[in-house]
Amino acid sequence: MPAPLPSVPQRRLARQARQKFVEGICAGLPDLDKTVLDFLSQLVSQTGTQRDMQARRDAWLQFQQHHTDWVANMGRGLREALAPHISTTRGTPMPAGASQFELLSDDVVENKIAASRMALTVNEQVSHQLDTVRQRTQSLEGQDLDSNDILRPEAVCLIVVEQWVEAGMQRTDLLTVVDPLQRDLANLLQKQYQAVNVFYVEQGVTPQNDLRSRVRRTEGGTVGAGDTAPGGLASQALAQTRE
Repeated sequence: MPAPLPSVPQRRLARQARQKFVEGICAGLPDLDKTVLDFLSQLVSQTGTQRDMQARRDAWLQFQQHHTDWVANMGRGLREALAPHISTTRGTPMPAGASQFELLSDDVVENKIAASRMALTVNEQVSHQLDTVRQRTQSLEGQDLDSNDILRPEAVCLIVVEQWVEAGMQRTDLLTVVDPLQRDLANLLQKQYQAVNVFYVEQGVTPQNDLRSRVRRTEGGTVGAGDTAPGGLASQALAQTRE
């Protein structure tokens, strides 16, 4: 039997959380842009073989020409990802003519590979906060996040990579700047996951495993009044964001 659909207020809360997450990332895009520009500027000033120095200069010039489009495209892509989507986990029929397996172009495959590698590094830093966001969102929607959900680092990283190429820059140049880029992207996502977790707690959204844990402790008579009060929940969330 299919799982019951979440109520309208629950869906609204989950959507508000995603909007908060995306807007926070968009606000941090100029800093990502500056990180990449500063890194490329430092590379240009370094000595090396004639070939390496020319490649660095070309990458620096390309970025100066196209970085504004990259930032704008990322912002647009992130906001477009907020559009309501039908989850594939509920057995919804696929559109007519659609195939479960589609041939992907080399560019699409390369973008996905680059994004997946970036997401692995980002996940190492944000996994704790992400897991709490995922659990709280699941408690609202009754299912886990889709693979392309914008709350997943993989989805954000794919937009970063796709829009880099779409803006007219070389994927090889992206690999040149990937270390500082993914480091600052991880820091940015970490802050946004923390903000979403605080928002959820303020709205009284609790992961199912936390709820079951409190029920067990209540049955054992070990829970104090402060554990169930709103202030207690908020304190727990703030403590989680500092871990």
